[in-house]
Amino acid sequence: MALTKKITMQDDVFEGISAVFAVGGGLGDELSFANATEFPVSDDSGFNFDTGQPSLQHFKVKGMNTDWVNTFTPGDGEITLEIPCHNTNILTLVGMDGTAVSITLPEGMAKGGTVATGKGYPITQKAVYLGLGVLNDTEDKLLFIKKSKFMAQLILGSDNKPLCVVLTGAIAAGGDAKAIGICDIAPAAGG
Repeated sequence: MALTKKITMQDDVFEGISAVFAVGGGLGDELSFANATEFPVSDDSGFNFDTGQPSLQHFKVKGMNTDWVNTFTPGDGEITLEIPCHNTNILTLVGMDGTAVSITLPEGMAKGGTVATGKGYPITQKAVYLGLGVLNDTEDKLLFIKKSKFMAQLILGSDNKPLCVVLTGAIAAGGDAKAIGICDIAPAAGG
């Protein structure tokens, strides 16, 4: 076997995020993002992916400095996305069905008029499956997660962030041979 030097590995590093895409229901066996929605995830901790740190149990016997035996328990993975709301389409994608509303405002309350229209939502959390695609910062590599199960929550606080949908979940197809992957992106034909 030939020695591989670290200088040749630099092009294989996946770093930075330029875009996050989601497909409702997860990715099928064709692994297609043709009908994906791009999520405008927050720059500061807007996307976190961790497959879970395993825990190690040690069993020692008298007279030995090392383990007699040891066992591992798989870790609990987690995926978190913080998506600033620019419209209500994100709420529909994460399983929240809205009902049209019209609210009458008193004269002078808002400079836009006296009627506010939009959608109202029940405060119920439903699980939703999504397939995710993450482009690195040079857009030549793709991290994909075939199927994840999420629950959404809405957050608006005093931290100078806009109204955000925060998705928290885990990989739902972990046993699948293609549960996650990192791929090189080939240039388009003629490009």
